[in-house]
Amino acid sequence: MVLSAEQVSLIGQVFESYVLEHHRDEILAILREADEQAHYPVVVDALTLFETNMEIGEFFNAFPSEVLPIFDSALRRAALAALQESAEPAQLSLKQNLHARVSGLPVCPELTREHIPKSKDVGHFLSVTGTVIRTSSVKVLEFERSYICNKCKHVFAVRADFEQYYAFCRPAACLNEEGCNSTKFMCLSGTTSSPTCCRDYQEIKIQEQVQRLSVGSIPRCMVVVLEDDLVDSCKSGDDITVYGVVMQRWKPFHEGARCDLELVLKANYVKVNNEQLAGVVIDEEVRKEFEDFWERHRNDPLAGRNEILASLCPQVFGLYLVKLAVAMVLAGGVQRTDAAGTRTRGESHLLLVGDPGTGKSQFLKYAVKIMPRSVLTAGIGSTSAGSGCPLAANSP
Repeated sequence: MVLSAEQVSLIGQVFESYVLEHHRDEILAILREADEQAHYPVVVDALTLFETNMEIGEFFNAFPSEVLPIFDSALRRAALAALQESAEPAQLSLKQNLHARVSGLPVCPELTREHIPKSKDVGHFLSVTGTVIRTSSVKVLEFERSYICNKCKHVFAVRADFEQYYAFCRPAACLNEEGCNSTKFMCLSGTTSSPTCCRDYQEIKIQEQVQRLSVGSIPRCMVVVLEDDLVDSCKSGDDITVYGVVMQRWKPFHEGARCDLELVLKANYVKVNNEQLAGVVIDEEVRKEFEDFWERHRNDPLAGRNEILASLCPQVFGLYLVKLAVAMVLAGGVQRTDAAGTRTRGESHLLLVGDPGTGKSQFLKYAVKIMPRSVLTAGIGSTSAGSGCPLAANSP
C-alpha cells in the first residue's frame, strides 16, 4: 500500500500546524543562524504529536519511511511561514536542511525495545536502547545522481538504494512522463553543470545492555546508520536510545555463495543517556562526606580502605584482595612522562583467573554498572587481537 495524495497532504498540513504551534521559537532560533548549509534538527515529541491527530500516528507507525520525508518537507514550509510572519525578517534567513527528529515514543513493547530487533520488525519505527561499542569514521556519502536523456534531454534524478549499501541502479529507460522510453542517457553528477549530492555518513554498532539481560545470555549487536546532523553525536561507551526504522541490507552477491542479509537501524534521532560534563561536579555535601569519612580513619587509613572494599560488589563474599585490585583499576592512576618525553599511562590492566562459579563475571558486571562509560564484551563478540590463549598442564 502506498500513501495517496490526499493522505500526504493531510500529514503535511497537520505536522506543519503542529510545529508552528509547539516549536515556533526553535524554528526562529534556527532561522537566526548564519550558516545556511548546516543541518538543523527539530526534536518532536511523538506522544504529543499523536495526541494532536491519531490518524497521523497510525500513518507513521504503518509507513515510517514514507512519512518522515513528509515531515521534513512540512518543516521547511513551516519555517517559510514563520519567516514571512516574523516582525524582523531582515535578521532571518531560510534554511533548507531542516530535519524532524521524532522522540518520546509511547512506552509499550511494540515501539520501545531494550533488546536488538529481529526480522519481524523490518519496516517499523522503534526506539532501541543499547551501549555503543564501535564507531566508524565520518564519511562522505553520495545519495543522488542526475541523468540526462540523449534523446529528449529530460533530466531526472536517481537515488541510491539503501538496501544495497547505497549502490546506484542505472535506470532501464528514460523517466520522462511523456513516454520517451529511450535507453541512452548520460550521468551529470560530478560535472560543473550538476555537482554531486553528498551528505555526512557514519555507522556505529550498539550492544544490548548487560544489566538488562537474563543470566547466561550473550549480548547481541546491531549496526546503526547515522546521517547529516546525527554523525558524531555519540562515542564508544555511551548508553544511547536510538529512534529509527529497522531496515535490511543485502551484502554484495558472489557466484556460488549464499545471499547474506543483515538488519540495520536507520537512525532518525539519537539520545545519549549518560552524557557527562567535561569535569566532574562534586557538591559540598559529597565533599563534606568524603572529608568526614577520612577524618574518622585518620589514625588507621587501612581500616577506611577495608570499609570501602566491603561495599564493593557486595553480592560476592570475601575475596578482599580481588576487590582491592578491581578498585585500583577503577580508580586509575597518574600519567607519567620521563626525561625523554615518553608518556606512560597510569591505567593498569587486570587479569582475573579462576574456576567457574568463583564470581569473575560478577566483578565485571559491577564495574560496568558503577562506571559512567564502559563496555562489557565477551570472547564471542571480540576479535582475536589481544585475546589470551588457554593453558593446560600436561603430566610428564
